[in-house]
Amino acid sequence: MNAIELAEHFEIQDSEYKEFCDFLRSLELQGEIVQIKDRQYALPAKVRLLVGTLDCNPRGFGFVVPRKEGVMPDVYVDEENMATAMHGDIVVVRLPEPVHGRRGKRKRKGGSGQIVNVLKRANEALIGMFERSRKLCYVVPDNSRLFKDVYVSEDDSGGAKSGDKVIVKVVQWPSRHLNPEGVVTEVLGPDSAPGVDSLSVAYQFNLPYRFNTETLDEAEKTIPHLIIKQEYTGRLDLRNKVIITIDPEDAKDFDDAISMEKLDGGGYLLGVHIADVSHYVRPDSSIDTEARNRGTSVYFPGEVIPMLPEQLSNDICSLKEGVDRLTKTAFMTFDSKGVLVKYEIKHSVINVKKRLNYNQATRILEGDEDAENNVKELLNDAAGLANILFENRLKRGALELDLPEVSVHVDKNGRVTGVKRFEKRISHRVIEEFMLSANEVVARFLQEKKMPGIFRVHPMPDEDEILDFATFIKGIEGVQIDPFNTRQVQQLLKDVRGKPEAYVVNLLLLKSLKQAVYSATQTPHFALALEHYTHFTSPIRRYPDLIVHRLLDQYFSKELISDSLRSYWQSNLPEWAIHCSFTERRADDAEREIIKLKLLRFLENRTEDVFDAVIAGVQEYGLFVQLNEYLVEGLIHIRTLTDDFYSMDRRRLALIGSRRHKVLRVGDCIKVKIDKIDMLKREVDFVRVS
Repeated sequence: MNAIELAEHFEIQDSEYKEFCDFLRSLELQGEIVQIKDRQYALPAKVRLLVGTLDCNPRGFGFVVPRKEGVMPDVYVDEENMATAMHGDIVVVRLPEPVHGRRGKRKRKGGSGQIVNVLKRANEALIGMFERSRKLCYVVPDNSRLFKDVYVSEDDSGGAKSGDKVIVKVVQWPSRHLNPEGVVTEVLGPDSAPGVDSLSVAYQFNLPYRFNTETLDEAEKTIPHLIIKQEYTGRLDLRNKVIITIDPEDAKDFDDAISMEKLDGGGYLLGVHIADVSHYVRPDSSIDTEARNRGTSVYFPGEVIPMLPEQLSNDICSLKEGVDRLTKTAFMTFDSKGVLVKYEIKHSVINVKKRLNYNQATRILEGDEDAENNVKELLNDAAGLANILFENRLKRGALELDLPEVSVHVDKNGRVTGVKRFEKRISHRVIEEFMLSANEVVARFLQEKKMPGIFRVHPMPDEDEILDFATFIKGIEGVQIDPFNTRQVQQLLKDVRGKPEAYVVNLLLLKSLKQAVYSATQTPHFALALEHYTHFTSPIRRYPDLIVHRLLDQYFSKELISDSLRSYWQSNLPEWAIHCSFTERRADDAEREIIKLKLLRFLENRTEDVFDAVIAGVQEYGLFVQLNEYLVEGLIHIRTLTDDFYSMDRRRLALIGSRRHKVLRVGDCIKVKIDKIDMLKREVDFVRVS
């Protein structure tokens, strides 16, 4: 049936027809239905079609990742069958003939899928390097997954010079034999100019870099700078309680605070107080629509692309020291063994007594810095409970990965001034454990009250992937583990901590796991070993948390008893969950890309330095290594290994020398120098130093 026939069948009124068509469109984007000839709708499986996101490889092929999770493996598509689609587009693909293989593996056997429709374009504007040849002008996209250059006429070049970073609007999509064509809409300047790298990455990942005028005007007119007395009514007044915040030194938003009381008998009363953002952001307002579109804040070195305008994120919702703020509080009572006895959720008002950063809190706990007695007492009690909760988490089978991170410090021009390895301290554990506990009890509350919700779920790993990890562990550690037994896996992580191969073990375990995602359906969180989990504690920077806050508001106000409101949530939450999972991955990818770009610029002048590195991967063509100090990954090409003739041993994940029998295997520590840095491809090649 087409839309009109479906509307007649379901007795949709004329006044509801546009909303009904929007609903059909959302079902299409979710992969529940597809549109075929004569604009009729069908179930995808019945017509051998699939809706998914095109994930391209720089070498010219791609995979369509299903929008509907778990329906089937990714579908291989060669360049010939991509039609007008580009990387990141939501597409409809005709399936190739079925093949049998290892479940969940990306594979090319059985031919290519054929993209027959593009539902949503991801690259209407893109960023790249402007170049001129003798005959034409073109833009080389920064994103190597957009593997076709965009042709630009001289009249549409906007005065760009070779080597300039530009924004180009695509006006003609690629076809089987033709490149896309575009118009330069903005010239950012030379690639090395201040701020260009951040803009470059923002445009590369289609991040909304600036707020639209409507959102800014709405924020200016509707968001107050002060709380009025009437807003205190009906809230639990906690302004006399000792409440503190602990955040990074360079934190851009402050949306969580904690309080702690030691109870008779050795128990604890923990309070987690979260900025009440939903009190100010009204559903479907311009601010709300823009926040939903962004999905999350994105953090670059020295700057942030916020989810909410500054009036909210840095003012009325920011839990500043000594200022009254509206909050939602999760109170949790634990016994002396860290077992949750009871909990409750309240609307509240607080006044933070002390703002601390992680380093300050750690120094106070270790006795290296003085503080008010009530703050010291709170921190000591908090550390005691956090350690108990952490041990309990490991005992129930949660996975605690130990992957290094770096903090990149920049000057006002965005140039790197220093790089520091991140170390997790006791103060980090306090906040991490308390936020995990608050998220868990709010998820429990949603379930117990049979409320609609958006949950944080982590599926069981794919069987083939996790068994491959176990085989790898047996090869390098000589240990046989049951990879589905998380206690055994956690013991392995504990045993390798501090060893050279620790990074690779943790990294390969991470790669063998599925990604955590948002879902409108509650399922267990594998890595946390929890039945119930959601995101509640960061509504300034994550849209799913704001949704959860709004649901709590509607529950306590009794609005949620309305069938129409429940229907609204049930029809929208699945699509919003998919969208928020996408924006989260996009933000993570963009943050990694900008750090890599900054570090490569930082290393350009250090080609004579010798670096300590670890072998992170082995291929027939060489070794992938990661610098210990900066976590930059690059390739040592096999042609530069001149001390022996090497070939790959896949079982041992190593290169083996045929003459001198030298072994270079995953996890080995070596010394390297920079061979060359390609800023266009954002790649670095190393050479081994004996």
